Amino acid sequence: MGQENTSPRKINGVEGELGQLMASGGTGQVEVWTEVAVTPLGGICIRLENRTAGVSVLGTIVQADTVNDNAFKVCDADGPQPIAVVYEAGVAVGSLCWIVVYGIAQVLLKDATLSTKGNWVYVSDVAGRADATLLVPPGGGIPELDIHMREIGHCIESKGADTDVLAKVVLHFN
Repeated sequence: MGQENTSPRKINGVEGELGQLMASGGTGQVEVWTEVAVTPLGGICIRLENRTAGVSVLGTIVQADTVNDNAFKVCDADGPQPIAVVYEAGVAVGSLCWIVVYGIAQVLLKDATLSTKGNWVYVSDVAGRADATLLVPPGGGIPELDIHMREIGHCIESKGADTDVLAKVVLHFN
Protein backbone atom coordinates (compact mmCIF):
# COMPACT_ATOMS: atom_id res chain seq x y z
CA MET A 1 0.00 0.00 0.00
CA GLY A 2 1.22 3.45 -0.86
CA GLN A 3 0.83 6.57 1.19
CA GLU A 4 -1.54 9.19 -0.17
CA ASN A 5 0.09 12.50 -1.06
CA THR A 6 -1.84 15.22 0.74
CA SER A 7 0.60 18.07 0.12
CA PRO A 8 -0.68 21.05 -1.89
CA ARG A 9 -0.19 20.86 -5.65
CA LYS A 10 1.56 23.90 -7.07
CA ILE A 11 2.70 24.98 -10.51
CA ASN A 12 4.82 28.12 -10.65
CA GLY A 13 3.77 28.97 -7.10
CA VAL A 14 0.02 28.76 -7.82
CA GLU A 15 -1.85 26.19 -5.73
CA GLY A 16 -4.49 23.94 -7.30
CA GLU A 17 -7.27 21.77 -5.91
CA LEU A 18 -6.89 18.01 -5.58
CA GLY A 19 -7.99 16.56 -8.91
CA GLN A 20 -7.71 19.86 -10.79
CA LEU A 21 -5.98 19.58 -14.16
CA MET A 22 -3.28 22.18 -14.57
CA ALA A 23 -0.49 23.05 -16.98
CA SER A 24 2.19 25.71 -16.67
CA GLY A 25 2.29 28.67 -19.02
CA GLY A 26 -0.23 31.17 -20.31
CA THR A 27 -1.77 34.14 -18.53
CA GLY A 28 -0.73 34.21 -14.89
CA GLN A 29 1.57 31.25 -15.59
CA VAL A 30 -1.26 28.73 -15.03
CA GLU A 31 -3.97 27.48 -17.37
CA VAL A 32 -6.53 25.29 -15.68
CA TRP A 33 -8.04 24.08 -18.96
CA THR A 34 -5.51 22.67 -21.38
CA GLU A 35 -5.70 20.27 -24.32
CA VAL A 36 -3.51 17.62 -22.66
CA ALA A 37 -3.15 17.07 -18.93
CA VAL A 38 -1.80 14.64 -16.36
CA THR A 39 -4.22 13.45 -13.67
CA PRO A 40 -3.16 13.13 -10.01
CA LEU A 41 -3.16 9.32 -10.49
CA GLY A 42 -0.73 9.57 -13.42
CA GLY A 43 -3.03 9.34 -16.41
CA ILE A 44 -2.50 11.28 -19.62
CA CYS A 45 -5.81 12.77 -20.69
CA ILE A 46 -7.33 14.79 -23.51
CA ARG A 47 -10.69 16.48 -24.04
CA LEU A 48 -13.20 15.24 -26.58
CA GLU A 49 -16.94 15.82 -26.92
CA ASN A 50 -19.15 13.52 -24.84
CA ARG A 51 -21.53 11.59 -27.10
CA THR A 52 -22.39 8.77 -24.66
CA ALA A 53 -26.17 9.49 -24.76
CA GLY A 54 -26.04 10.66 -21.13
CA VAL A 55 -23.85 12.49 -18.63
CA SER A 56 -20.33 11.08 -18.46
CA VAL A 57 -19.59 8.37 -15.88
CA LEU A 58 -16.15 8.04 -14.28
CA GLY A 59 -14.29 4.93 -15.43
CA THR A 60 -16.43 4.16 -18.48
CA ILE A 61 -14.48 2.68 -21.40
CA VAL A 62 -15.08 4.71 -24.57
CA GLN A 63 -14.40 4.53 -28.29
CA ALA A 64 -14.31 7.12 -31.08
CA ASP A 65 -17.75 8.34 -32.12
CA THR A 66 -18.54 7.48 -35.74
CA VAL A 67 -21.05 10.32 -36.22
CA ASN A 68 -19.45 13.41 -34.65
CA ASP A 69 -15.91 14.75 -35.14
CA ASN A 70 -13.65 15.00 -32.06
CA ALA A 71 -16.07 12.97 -29.96
CA PHE A 72 -16.38 9.70 -28.06
CA LYS A 73 -19.18 7.27 -27.23
CA VAL A 74 -19.49 4.33 -24.85
CA CYS A 75 -17.41 1.38 -26.07
CA ASP A 76 -19.55 -1.42 -27.45
CA ALA A 77 -19.88 -4.68 -25.51
CA ASP A 78 -16.93 -6.87 -26.58
CA GLY A 79 -15.77 -3.81 -28.57
CA PRO A 80 -12.41 -4.11 -30.31
CA GLN A 81 -11.75 -0.35 -30.55
CA PRO A 82 -11.44 1.16 -27.06
CA ILE A 83 -9.52 4.46 -27.01
CA ALA A 84 -9.86 5.82 -23.47
CA VAL A 85 -11.54 5.81 -20.06
CA VAL A 86 -13.74 8.68 -18.81
CA TYR A 87 -11.98 10.80 -16.19
CA GLU A 88 -14.54 13.57 -15.70
CA ALA A 89 -17.94 12.54 -14.35
CA GLY A 90 -21.21 14.44 -14.87
CA VAL A 91 -20.37 16.13 -18.18
CA ALA A 92 -23.43 16.69 -20.38
CA VAL A 93 -23.79 15.26 -23.87
CA GLY A 94 -22.28 17.64 -26.42
CA SER A 95 -19.79 19.13 -23.94
CA LEU A 96 -16.03 18.63 -23.77
CA CYS A 97 -14.98 15.93 -21.30
CA TRP A 98 -11.60 14.70 -20.02
CA ILE A 99 -10.76 11.10 -20.95
CA VAL A 100 -7.61 9.16 -20.00
CA VAL A 101 -5.80 7.74 -23.03
CA TYR A 102 -2.66 6.36 -21.35
CA GLY A 103 -1.20 5.84 -17.90
CA ILE A 104 -3.13 5.12 -14.71
CA ALA A 105 -6.92 5.45 -14.58
CA GLN A 106 -9.83 4.24 -12.51
CA VAL A 107 -11.78 1.81 -14.70
CA LEU A 108 -15.38 0.71 -14.18
CA LEU A 109 -15.59 -3.07 -13.82
CA LYS A 110 -18.39 -5.28 -15.06
CA ASP A 111 -20.78 -5.72 -12.11
CA ALA A 112 -20.26 -8.81 -9.93
CA THR A 113 -16.67 -9.31 -11.11
CA LEU A 114 -13.49 -8.71 -9.15
CA SER A 115 -10.10 -7.37 -10.12
CA THR A 116 -6.70 -8.74 -9.13
CA LYS A 117 -3.39 -6.88 -9.14
CA GLY A 118 -1.37 -7.89 -12.19
CA ASN A 119 -4.31 -9.21 -14.20
CA TRP A 120 -4.86 -8.47 -17.87
CA VAL A 121 -7.82 -6.08 -18.44
CA TYR A 122 -10.09 -5.95 -21.49
CA VAL A 123 -13.49 -4.69 -22.69
CA SER A 124 -16.16 -6.98 -21.21
CA ASP A 125 -19.42 -8.24 -22.65
CA VAL A 126 -21.13 -5.20 -21.06
CA ALA A 127 -20.82 -1.88 -22.92
CA GLY A 128 -18.33 0.50 -21.32
CA ARG A 129 -17.21 -1.96 -18.64
CA ALA A 130 -13.97 -3.86 -18.06
CA ASP A 131 -13.14 -7.46 -17.18
CA ALA A 132 -10.06 -7.87 -14.97
CA THR A 133 -10.45 -11.56 -14.10
CA LEU A 134 -7.84 -13.11 -16.44
CA LEU A 135 -4.23 -13.50 -15.33
CA VAL A 136 -2.97 -13.46 -18.92
CA PRO A 137 -4.51 -12.81 -22.33
CA PRO A 138 -5.87 -15.84 -24.15
CA GLY A 139 -3.49 -17.55 -26.56
CA GLY A 140 -4.26 -19.57 -29.65
CA GLY A 141 -5.91 -18.72 -32.95
CA ILE A 142 -7.99 -15.96 -34.48
CA PRO A 143 -10.83 -15.95 -31.88
CA GLU A 144 -8.28 -15.38 -29.12
CA LEU A 145 -6.58 -12.64 -31.13
CA ASP A 146 -9.97 -10.90 -31.42
CA ILE A 147 -10.25 -10.95 -27.62
CA HIS A 148 -6.70 -9.62 -27.29
CA MET A 149 -7.65 -6.61 -29.45
CA ARG A 150 -10.09 -5.62 -26.66
CA GLU A 151 -7.19 -5.15 -24.22
CA ILE A 152 -7.04 -1.86 -22.33
CA GLY A 153 -4.17 -2.56 -19.90
CA HIS A 154 -3.14 -4.26 -16.67
CA CYS A 155 -4.74 -4.03 -13.23
CA ILE A 156 -2.73 -2.59 -10.32
CA GLU A 157 -5.44 -2.82 -7.66
CA SER A 158 -7.40 -5.76 -6.27
CA LYS A 159 -11.11 -5.12 -5.65
CA GLY A 160 -13.96 -7.40 -4.58
CA ALA A 161 -16.95 -8.20 -6.77
CA ASP A 162 -19.77 -5.67 -6.33
CA THR A 163 -21.75 -3.05 -8.28
CA ASP A 164 -20.10 -0.04 -9.99
CA VAL A 165 -16.61 -0.90 -8.73
CA LEU A 166 -13.65 1.18 -9.93
CA ALA A 167 -10.18 -0.39 -10.12
CA LYS A 168 -6.86 1.23 -11.01
CA VAL A 169 -5.48 0.09 -14.37
CA VAL A 170 -2.33 1.02 -16.24
CA LEU A 171 -3.79 1.77 -19.65
CA HIS A 172 -2.24 0.80 -22.98
CA PHE A 173 -4.67 0.14 -25.79
CA ASN A 174 -4.02 -2.35 -28.61
